Amino acid sequence: MYTPIPSPKNMKTTQQTVPAVLENSFADLSWDREFDGAVKAYRHAVREKQGTAASQLCLIRKEGAEEAYEISVTPQKVTLSAASNEGMNRAFATLLQLTQKTEEGYVLPCTEISDAPDCPWRGLMLDLSRCWHEPDYLYAAADLCWFYRANRLQLHLTDDQGIRFPFRTYPEAVAEKHYTEETLKDFISYCADRGIMIIPEIDAPGHATPFTKAYPEIFGKQNGIMCADPVAFDALKALYREVAEFFPDSPYIHVGGDEAAIAKWKDCDRSKAYMEQHGLADEHQLYGHYILQLVQIIKDLGRTPIVWEGFSKECNAMLPKDILVYAWESYYQLPNELLDAGFTLLNASWKPAYVVTRKKMWDPEDILDWEPNRWENWWEASVASKAPIIVPKESKINGGQMCTWGDAMAPHHAFGTEREMCDEEFENLNLRFPALCEKLWNPYTSPDKKEFRARLTESMEARKTL
Repeated sequence: MYTPIPSPKNMKTTQQTVPAVLENSFADLSWDREFDGAVKAYRHAVREKQGTAASQLCLIRKEGAEEAYEISVTPQKVTLSAASNEGMNRAFATLLQLTQKTEEGYVLPCTEISDAPDCPWRGLMLDLSRCWHEPDYLYAAADLCWFYRANRLQLHLTDDQGIRFPFRTYPEAVAEKHYTEETLKDFISYCADRGIMIIPEIDAPGHATPFTKAYPEIFGKQNGIMCADPVAFDALKALYREVAEFFPDSPYIHVGGDEAAIAKWKDCDRSKAYMEQHGLADEHQLYGHYILQLVQIIKDLGRTPIVWEGFSKECNAMLPKDILVYAWESYYQLPNELLDAGFTLLNASWKPAYVVTRKKMWDPEDILDWEPNRWENWWEASVASKAPIIVPKESKINGGQMCTWGDAMAPHHAFGTEREMCDEEFENLNLRFPALCEKLWNPYTSPDKKEFRARLTESMEARKTL
């Protein structure tokens, strides 16, 4: 028997085993309707596992933190307790990791577990724009999150390489390969059952070539960056409204906001006129003003805005502090500067939380040395490349995220078919994401790396049977 990933906070296990909880365990079971999604998710996970006499299963609703859960496995019955569908999903995922295949069939160790995560945000991001992912990869990502008890899945739906969201308002900007409304709605339901929150990202004002190319009269003629004027802002309101309506249960919308070629605004008459009208001294002030407009659009929709660390310190005073900021590069400004300004952060440190297939990534052992209050980078222009940036543990950091980017998977860098590239990406994720989940569930611990590698190998083998 081995310890699940992430490690439960409190776990007592004996060598005694009982028959595992499989599909036939649910035949005569009734449960609180709050747990419908979790039950559906677990039954889907064990749908091909065959067993004989299954243990009696009992699901109990118990007051507590949203993702807290308890597991009790005795010779008499298996009891799972949680306060919410999210917590019951975490219980089922742990139960599945405890399930072992033996010559006698699938079994569970007699176990007592009481567990809850330390970080409320434990995420994964897929870059769907730079490299097209067939829908089955979206489901594979959701399954990966569920198995390792992650709870956020960010979809990078727009970038220079393609718009993958099926916009009705500006359809000419949408790529030929994009997700249909039906595909996305089915996937939203799949994630909701599993207690996984989808974070849609629609990038602005940079990374916007499809919009400026298809609708220059609206978004401007500067390749890759939207212009600043009322026409463009009204269009963005329509775009984000469509996203909010499509993802009704996603409390967050990511507006991107980084790596914008703002120098191009100097050659844009509409943007220059807007700057003059609003008393903005230069393109840097316009940039902060632009991010503020995006933030206000999202807040007006009743959602919380998320932005990348892409604005300078000079913009801090312009922006409300109830947004979330992904601190990733430690280049535009440093995590401690963002914290001092009053922002709440999510740690997406380039090193070791990025997976750029065939280009840059780090081993699980490196990820186990990472903590949510620590930032590093490999790029010499970043301060974090010279020494890690470490802020106090009690800082306003909600958690972190692993980001997969398609830079080296884009068509002009292609080393295989899109499916071959995505397969390799998921091989990289399967090896690395569990370590990040361990460190987000139990942030300030030091797991034994050799023992963790053994657990990881066993869990990866177990996932192959799902």
